[in-house]
Amino acid sequence: MKLIAKYALLAGMVVVFVVLPEFEALAVNGGRGKGGGPYGGYCRGPRHGWYGAHSPVKTAEEAKQLIRDFFNGRVVVENLLERELFFEADVKSEKGVLIDIVIVDKRTGRIRSIY
Repeated sequence: MKLIAKYALLAGMVVVFVVLPEFEALAVNGGRGKGGGPYGGYCRGPRHGWYGAHSPVKTAEEAKQLIRDFFNGRVVVENLLERELFFEADVKSEKGVLIDIVIVDKRTGRIRSIY
């Protein structure tokens, strides 16, 4: 009888500490899991902050400066196009070599590669 009680207690602990937190993560992120979306959540790297400003970007100049800051200022931002929901820009090295093509979301300031 004591053995059954121990297994019941162990099973209860597994449910509380393993299973329920997973359901909570799904509920909190709208069913998308812990990542927060198909590309994961906003992450911080050792050499940069979040993926962009994390605040609205209103002008092309703001987007250009945000991209420069994201790449630590060692790039040239060219062909900046304003779209309905985002800015699109070519990011080149100081020697003119294309490094990336990025979009900056106007609502969130998030920078994402489309290259």
